[in-house]
Amino acid sequence: MHVLRFTRAHLRPSISLLQSSSSFSSYSSSAAAVEAERAIRDGPRNDWTRPEIKSIYDSPLLDLLFHGAQVHRHAHNFREVQQCTLLSVKTGGCSEDCSYCPQSSRYSTGVKAQRLMNKDAVLQAAQKAKEAGSTRFCMGAAWRDTVGRKTNFNQILEYVKEIRDMGMEVCCTLGMLEKQQAIELKKAGLTAYNHNLDTSREYYPNIITTRSYDERLETLQFVREAGINVCSGGIIGLGEAEEDRVGLLHTLATLPTHPESVPINALLAVKGTPLEDQKPVEIWEMVRMIATARIVMPKAMVRLSAGRVRFSVPEQALCFLAGANSIFTGDKLLTTPNNDFNADQQMFKLLGLIPKAPSFDEDEAKIFEAENREQAVSGSG
Repeated sequence: MHVLRFTRAHLRPSISLLQSSSSFSSYSSSAAAVEAERAIRDGPRNDWTRPEIKSIYDSPLLDLLFHGAQVHRHAHNFREVQQCTLLSVKTGGCSEDCSYCPQSSRYSTGVKAQRLMNKDAVLQAAQKAKEAGSTRFCMGAAWRDTVGRKTNFNQILEYVKEIRDMGMEVCCTLGMLEKQQAIELKKAGLTAYNHNLDTSREYYPNIITTRSYDERLETLQFVREAGINVCSGGIIGLGEAEEDRVGLLHTLATLPTHPESVPINALLAVKGTPLEDQKPVEIWEMVRMIATARIVMPKAMVRLSAGRVRFSVPEQALCFLAGANSIFTGDKLLTTPNNDFNADQQMFKLLGLIPKAPSFDEDEAKIFEAENREQAVSGSG
């Protein structure tokens, strides 16, 4: 009968293996991993703390990218990307002092004040956007608010009705709203209202002094109460600290209901504005911001917005992988350059992305998806 005897030497490889496994576990259990797993298991939450969001934001970049992608694939069709077109229907002459904006009347940027565009020109632009694949048409007006602009506001209500009848989602960004105006926009058929917070509450006074943070939040509240989808995000590259980026996401993620759309903009510094000398945002900053937004607001559309024109297709692919599923397409974003339709169509084909159908009507969405399937089949043939 043989007795097996194990010495410390025999056990050493096993101990070493356990140590290695423990070390691997400590590397893999980043905050991004933990919170992504929780988001997949429990769904959205609105009780985030700043330290929790900061720990996700500070996770190792590849880990953050991977787990942002996990949440994205769980909460969305990961190949679908919403295409939106943004048109400046009233350009320049704005009384606000937003430090990044070429449309402020306070800065010499070469942008001239114009009147509200007429209906035919707006509808023509909307039709062109629809033919190029956009399912949401956004109209922006360079106003502080809509108070005392009854004639112009009524015209915009008419534009909303007409574009909605074209089978497109409609979004507006018209500055601050009063409660009754939000109700009227809803009745006209408005799908979403964009009103960005821009940055954290703490850094905000360094960027804008003509409108308070609480006024912005009040507009979002009126929009939500009227039953309109909320589109609200911010801009990175304003000279803010990482803590301010976390603060912006914290404010958005702790609203009673998360915004349906969260645009992440990279500053395009415009000559003549106070921020003209800001250094360009790097792709890694965008990826980190997008993946964190995806984990803390899993069901939101996270929009790769202004500044996309500076990023290559491989760089944009990283953003889509991290959780972005909405873009502005068309050669201009209000007054700054943007990627043109053809370039985006080529990118969609290369990356295997699918245009997202409008979400307001089930029947219309099914028709849209069927048409796109037919186009995809004929294109691949």
